[in-house]
Amino acid sequence: MKKLCLIFILVLLTMLFSSCEIKNIETIERIKPPGNNIPPILGEWKIEKYKKSNKNGLTDEEAKKFLNKKILFHEKVVVIGDDVCLNPSYKIKNVSTSDYLLYQYKVKPEYLGIESKDIQIITLTSEEKLFYEFIKEKDDEIIVNIDGVFFYLTKVSDNLNEKELKEYVEHEKAIGYESSTSGDSEILRTGVLLGLRYYEESEQENRPGQWKYRTLWISSKNRTISNIYETEDIFLPRKTGFWKVGVNRVNIDNNLKDILYAYPLSKEFQDMGKYEYISESTENTIKTITYLGNDYISLESFENFPKGKVRLNIFPIDNINSGNPVKISDIIGENGQKAFYESAAREFSSDYKSKNDYLDIKPQEDSFGLTRRNGHWIMKGRINVLEEDRDLYKDFNIKIVPPKELVMYDELSVSWNEVKHRVPEAVDVFTSPNEDIALILTHNNILIYTIKQGELSKEPVRKLKLNDSETVVMAEWATGKYIYTWEEEFLKNMASVVEE
Repeated sequence: MKKLCLIFILVLLTMLFSSCEIKNIETIERIKPPGNNIPPILGEWKIEKYKKSNKNGLTDEEAKKFLNKKILFHEKVVVIGDDVCLNPSYKIKNVSTSDYLLYQYKVKPEYLGIESKDIQIITLTSEEKLFYEFIKEKDDEIIVNIDGVFFYLTKVSDNLNEKELKEYVEHEKAIGYESSTSGDSEILRTGVLLGLRYYEESEQENRPGQWKYRTLWISSKNRTISNIYETEDIFLPRKTGFWKVGVNRVNIDNNLKDILYAYPLSKEFQDMGKYEYISESTENTIKTITYLGNDYISLESFENFPKGKVRLNIFPIDNINSGNPVKISDIIGENGQKAFYESAAREFSSDYKSKNDYLDIKPQEDSFGLTRRNGHWIMKGRINVLEEDRDLYKDFNIKIVPPKELVMYDELSVSWNEVKHRVPEAVDVFTSPNEDIALILTHNNILIYTIKQGELSKEPVRKLKLNDSETVVMAEWATGKYIYTWEEEFLKNMASVVEE
């Protein structure tokens, strides 16, 4: 009898543990992001109604034109009104309803009629650029914000007309957005947001000057340059939309402090801005942006100016107010860490002797940043040393290519040697993903050349004057249909035409 009871208990425990194991597997499967080729909102949808969220968004007359429009989601194409997205990528995240809506749109869930505490956010991107974000509470209803208006989409069918989808794809290719299968010549549309840094002297004696920033928008169609615009500070395109990034200088008890800020342009500045933490130290702190990408910023900080330590670090843009820089291993892993220490060891052994006192005997793993050299972004480490009671530093090149997490695009369609041959005074160059234009920088100008069959034009087609000591800290490219969205958003941001 005892034996039978024991067997029964073992069987019962086995079933219990097995059921728990199956349940855990099912849970993991449910929260696993879908593959990019499996649209989580596959099918045909229709815009039923709308609610305005932004006074500066679409007018009622403009919003009503979207009503009853057909919306199609497929693994190869997405159609939203007049917008067509080829080769879309879908990502899903579960978020707190109130936190997300308040942060992103400054509205409460009740305003949108959402009752759930958590919602799904489906992010639609193409070519690593944000297309739209969809709010999903129910399987048959989603919400999308377009130009400050919330549009409610209702599902019509899970099935799609393949012939209709093919027509949308071919139409896009025919007008030049993607013509890989088309026999017609491609219409080349290229745009670039170029972030620039220049030095402005102080109007007060015995006060340090300040680095200033501006952004240029340069676009072309079939190698013909359109109007060029500029705006103050850095106008940064991100997967979550467009952001403004810059440095504010404040005077606290007669001490200067540079404060880094970043905020989304679709939100109110005071509520949505991200600022660095302001320390209580009574020191001058001067800060300089050396590179800016989609998710990270490279920053040089001069503590206790003009005698203190000069740090070089990289910070995540979404977390700049924490004051915590990232380590190289956080971004590149063990290979990055190994390259960092090996590069530092070579520099350390060749330049500094054991008789010196060191602030950092071993360089800190977060002591690195990005800079330009011969038309590419390179990773640079820093060793801080103390010599005769003076804070000094030594930079060294890290022998590793910046990953996509840091630098999305960093290719040259013409060689650096060819650039120097055409423009001997060149100090930097950027070429477009379409391989149709090149921006060559000298100490005084930006020279815009066209590119055909891998060769630069004989003469520049445009010439832009640079400020003294002006250098590039950001270059973000757009191609095809995206240049219209980028230019439209840029012009909303107090942009002005750059005269030749």
